[in-house]
Amino acid sequence: MVRSDPPTVAALFVLATLVATGPLVGVGAFEPRATTIGDGTASVESVRLDTTHLRVTDGRFGTAVPYLRVPDASVTVDSVTGRPRLLYQLSVPRLDVSTTVERVFWTDGTYRLAPGDRALDPSAVGRESYNGTVRITVQSFEATETVYAENVTVAVVE
Repeated sequence: MVRSDPPTVAALFVLATLVATGPLVGVGAFEPRATTIGDGTASVESVRLDTTHLRVTDGRFGTAVPYLRVPDASVTVDSVTGRPRLLYQLSVPRLDVSTTVERVFWTDGTYRLAPGDRALDPSAVGRESYNGTVRITVQSFEATETVYAENVTVAVVE
């Protein structure tokens, strides 16, 4: 009859995993976090961002809260070295909006930056339009390069 002791089995499993993934075997189970910015650079081939869709509209489904509708950006990069990050920054001071979306990347490709819509204080929104800025930046510990910058007008749509 074979006796099974759960704590001993668990301890042996943990020990075997540590040995199998340790530096002596050469198998890496733990890679650097993909969300950690590092050194590196990248060339930007294109930025697609339709700022005409940046506007304030009424909330959906009958809510009495206005929303700032923020369009997604699509950034195509190549010649990537290291782990730089993309930053999508939006600022509309008179609406008290300042938002940043970041995406760390390490390979060539197209990356989507999706800030999402922002609920606004109904008493802060009038009928006039608002001025803001949109900026997309490639950033690392080595360098910071603004690849897209635009002054925008945010319309209030009723």
